[in-house]
Amino acid sequence: MLQFTKDQSGGAADMKVGETFEVELPENPTTGYRWYLRSSGGSLLQLQDDSFQASGETTCGAGGMRRWCFRAVQPGSSDLEMEYRRSWEKRPVEAFSLTIRVS
Repeated sequence: MLQFTKDQSGGAADMKVGETFEVELPENPTTGYRWYLRSSGGSLLQLQDDSFQASGETTCGAGGMRRWCFRAVQPGSSDLEMEYRRSWEKRPVEAFSLTIRVS
């Protein structure tokens, strides 16, 4: 399974129908900030899982990783977009985007 991180933001990837991939981004919900899925790839991609895993640190306020797992379900090109913000704020402090081309 392909894995994409914050460093690949703004990039593109080629997939085949049936392949799965994961996007993993650092998150610290104890501060109120979370990653929100703004655009999930339309009908080309199917979200398989959305989860948060704490870092394992016992320090109060420690963050972790937000993971989304997607499956490519039909050919075409689409964008994934995530934004890092507090739920009550409209402007994100960070964004992630990835263009997925499915053949």
